[in-house]
Amino acid sequence: MTEKSTQIRDRIGFGTGHLSAHMGRSTAVRLVHAALDAGLTHIDTARLYGEGAAEDHVGEALRDRRGQVFLVSKAGILPARNSFARRAINKVLTRGRGLPGGAAILPKPKWAEPRFGAFGLKELRASLDTTLEKLGTDYLDLFLLHEVELAHLNSGEVIAMLEEWKKQGSIRFYGIASTPEQTREILDDGAEFRYVQTAASIFDRNVKEFTRGDHTLIIHSWLGAAMARFRRAFEMDPSMADKAARVLYTDVRKPDQLAQCLLQHALESNPGGKVLFSTSHPARIMEMVRAAESRELTQDQRVGLACVARTVRTMTADQG
Repeated sequence: MTEKSTQIRDRIGFGTGHLSAHMGRSTAVRLVHAALDAGLTHIDTARLYGEGAAEDHVGEALRDRRGQVFLVSKAGILPARNSFARRAINKVLTRGRGLPGGAAILPKPKWAEPRFGAFGLKELRASLDTTLEKLGTDYLDLFLLHEVELAHLNSGEVIAMLEEWKKQGSIRFYGIASTPEQTREILDDGAEFRYVQTAASIFDRNVKEFTRGDHTLIIHSWLGAAMARFRRAFEMDPSMADKAARVLYTDVRKPDQLAQCLLQHALESNPGGKVLFSTSHPARIMEMVRAAESRELTQDQRVGLACVARTVRTMTADQG
């Protein structure tokens, strides 16, 4: 592997938000192993993901490979707890409501919801302990505050505890993983973090705004959200796909080729940071990585992509 290839692979992170309990442990482990085998070193998970199952899956996958990764998890959103009894009741209600007249007499199933804003000191301590246990490690490379708001940080107690955990060796670094709005408010207030993670897209200016400062910017949602809008625009005007293919020299009607183009653009847009992506197909991980390291966008492609993105943004403005 060349030095350039290694640098690119270090900048691509594998997100595990889709690793649920329903996926199955072996399938989830295979996905994480595929990311490691592709040379990715940044693995991103959270207490919230998969109702807590994602951390279990990642821990199993890293059992003998912990030293290969920069391991990231988050706290601040507690996963929903749907007991076996609740799941059984909901299954009965769902089936019953599907029978003639059932919807009129049976209530809708009720599911527990995740709890946001869990930034009390005891809650954070318990969350970190749970995360370390599930991941099978005694430290995290990066601990992120999940959708934290400025109000959660004002007292200084949370930061003081994070600093103490750094001294103890439970975490190496800490940062924030919030919405763009929350991130903007926190950074505008003067807070400084080594790592800042947030959503960004070819349709917004989040990367340009949030790369200011001494932190490393980690972006997510660049591929999935954008691909949905491109797909919608192509459905609205099929000729758009032909025009995009001509200016990008890429058959954007094929999701994998569009995704590869967007990943290259994301890496170029965030040159000092990292880009997260996820997939349920192990083989696609290596395809994406090889595409990212094999070539850079040409100047014509950059200009063409900017033009196409402006048109797609206008056509799909109702999608945000």
